[in-house]
Formats: sequence, C-alpha cells, structure tokens
Amino acid sequence: MNSIANSFNLTRSSTSVADAYGANSQKTNTAKTDSTITSTKPQPDTTKTDATKADEIALSPRAQRAQKIQSMAKDFFADGQFGIAKIPALVSRLQKDGILSDMQLERLSKNGITVPSTTEPSKQSLQDFVDDQLKSLAKNSPNNPLVNTLIDAKSVLTNMDDAHSPVLAQKATKTLGQLTDYLNSEPALTDTQKQQWQGLKSMMQLASSMGAHQSASGQLSSYLALAKR
Repeated sequence: MNSIANSFNLTRSSTSVADAYGANSQKTNTAKTDSTITSTKPQPDTTKTDATKADEIALSPRAQRAQKIQSMAKDFFADGQFGIAKIPALVSRLQKDGILSDMQLERLSKNGITVPSTTEPSKQSLQDFVDDQLKSLAKNSPNNPLVNTLIDAKSVLTNMDDAHSPVLAQKATKTLGQLTDYLNSEPALTDTQKQQWQGLKSMMQLASSMGAHQSASGQLSSYLALAKR
C-alpha cells in the first residue's frame, strides 16, 4: 500500500516539477506554433491563371483572325511547295475559318479568280515556277518589268503568315494588276505555263483580300476591278 501511494505521490510531484520548469509549457507552445504554421501555409496563386484566361478571352477579333491566318500559312505554305492543285483546298479553308466571308468568295469567283480546270494540274509549286521564270528572265530579258512583278509575287507567297497585314495586301494588289496586264497581253504560253500564271494571279487575289483593312467594299472592289481588266 505504501509503495503504491508513494508511486502516486511521486508521479504527481514529477508532473508539478515539469509544469514549474516549463516542459509542458514548451509542448503547448510548440503545438501553437505548428498550428500557426499550418494556418499560414501559402495558398495556390490563381491570379496568373485567371489573368491568362482573361487574356485568352479578351483576344480581339483581329488577333483571332491573325492567328487563323498564321495557322493556315503553316499548313499550306511553310514547306514552300504550294501548287495550283491546292487552291480549292485553300479557298475552302479560308471560308471555313472565316478569313474570307461568303460575300468575298462569291465576288472572287465572279470576278476572275480561277482554279485548275484540268484533271491533271501542274505539280510544280508556284514558288518553283516563279524561280524558274526569274532565272529565264535574268538570262534573256533582265530589264523586263515582269522581274519586279515576280519578285513581289514570291514575297507574297513566302509571307502568307502575314497576310493579315495591310502592307502585304497592298503588295498583292499591285502584283495582281501587273499579272492581269501581262495575261491580257496574250503572251505565247503553253497550257501548263498558262495554268501557272493564272494560279499565281489567283493567289494574289486571295492574298489581297486577306489584309486587315479589307472589307466587302473599298480595297476588295479595287482589286476585283483589276482582275476584270
């Protein structure tokens, strides 16, 4: 009995001493500190995510259109092998993506834009065709005005990812007028050559219509007038 009582009293005494010297107090403070750390744990920062989403939502129609044009250019022109056989697919893409309106495409079809009319259009890319013509002119007629026309046409073809730019559209419009004058002069051309020249002219028509300043009237009407000459 005494030993049990003594043990009980010793335990009580030890607890009192521990309390007096702060051992249990330290445990309590540690628990509070842990609680404080837990409560002040950094929360995920959603500000940037929300801002990014807001930027995506806030894209202007012009910016969205520019993105579509860049995507189109990547699919059709990035490899430098765009040929006249791909013009129908390109026109379909421009319509599907809303880059050209139905009204614009209707006017294009009524005012001179042409697509390959044979079952076997030339497989040569327009870029290669232009290069071949430039080489021929450099050798046989270096001062021919067509040299600058073809240089501008090549510039348009290689920069179709920037077709929303008014500057490129203006270059395409100017080139279109020059190509129209050349074809109207009825040069001696083989059927394949004529296909390529007509295809190049059609591409200038399409590029001219894609500028950011483009509308159903105005610039569109001006280059359609050129196409009908």
